[in-house]
Amino acid sequence: MINLFIGGVRSGKSDAAENLLNKIITQQPSLKPAYIATSVAFGEETISRIKKHQQSRQSRFTQSIATYELDYQKTDLLDVLTELNSSEHVVLIECLSTWVGWYLSADSTLQQNLNNFEQQQLKLLAFLETAKCSIIIVTGEVGCGLIGATTLQRRYADKLGELNQQVAASSDHVYLLTAGITQTLK
Repeated sequence: MINLFIGGVRSGKSDAAENLLNKIITQQPSLKPAYIATSVAFGEETISRIKKHQQSRQSRFTQSIATYELDYQKTDLLDVLTELNSSEHVVLIECLSTWVGWYLSADSTLQQNLNNFEQQQLKLLAFLETAKCSIIIVTGEVGCGLIGATTLQRRYADKLGELNQQVAASSDHVYLLTAGITQTLK
């Protein structure tokens, strides 16, 4: 079962996804919940945002959650998903937007970064098609925004938009969040 939550910045998508995870583990306490955080801490603002999310999670969930923080050097999203790929797990991925952003802004040329990301994208999509674990995915909506001023911004929006469409097609349920209101798309 794959549930996708998509929305803009501060739309409520993370809260909605975490609420679903909490509901699932409350109803099925034998499931092992896991939380995969894709954001890498850099700069005071990012560190502050990550700490807020961590504190929110601690008070929200009814049971302990295994948390995986990606570092992209030793541990990537597919590594963790492969480790958790059993029917006894329910996994929340927070979020695809930062995962795409990390790949496209890595210390290589834009073309190398795009190639690396596209390889990871194919692996993720293949994983989703055969996943044994239940997955809740959070991602940012880029289709309502402005066209980026730089090549990197435009490629980011293109790649995230494409990935969102592909993940939505693989998902059992898709929810759009706007101003904290959830709309069921699929």
